[in-house]
Amino acid sequence: MAEENIKFIDPQHIDLTDVELSGRILDIGGGGEGIIGLLKGENVVAIDRRESELKEAPPGNYLKIIMDAKELKFLDETFDTATAFFTLMYVPLENHQIIFQEIHRVLKKGGEFVVWDFPIPKRGMHEKELYGLMLEVKIRDKNISTGYATKWVKEQDLEYYAKLGASNGFSVVEKYPIDGMFYIRFKKD
Repeated sequence: MAEENIKFIDPQHIDLTDVELSGRILDIGGGGEGIIGLLKGENVVAIDRRESELKEAPPGNYLKIIMDAKELKFLDETFDTATAFFTLMYVPLENHQIIFQEIHRVLKKGGEFVVWDFPIPKRGMHEKELYGLMLEVKIRDKNISTGYATKWVKEQDLEYYAKLGASNGFSVVEKYPIDGMFYIRFKKD
């Protein structure tokens, strides 16, 4: 879709160099730029329901599997950490509940689910079709320029996800806005 159909927020910057992610990591929607795979390498199992997204991800020392997060094919309590780096905005609201339940199921007790995303406000009648952001990601000495845009058919914010996590057996360890984005770290109780 052409850029003229996208309402972009201000360009964003994030430094992931020192982000704590431990143990075996399940990266939900880990195709595309493969940010978490680049960050944590062989500890990462990146899943995406679209093969093309996984093929687009840069080569790295991490596993890529075609899989839908609504039906994770892993045993209970397999992972120490799960991540969703600008992934949940693409998921229809009606699928959020089952995805959070599945992530909770495959995380070990005390495991963490880390989410980066951005608020999507209510769409006005004459607003553009898509809502998005341009993002500069820093990982050690590497800078990655990317962009994300989703159909503007829903609203989401930090508190929406905090409540969703709480209703699915997670406690919020930390949460905060980062300029036009947000970050939440959940823990499986």
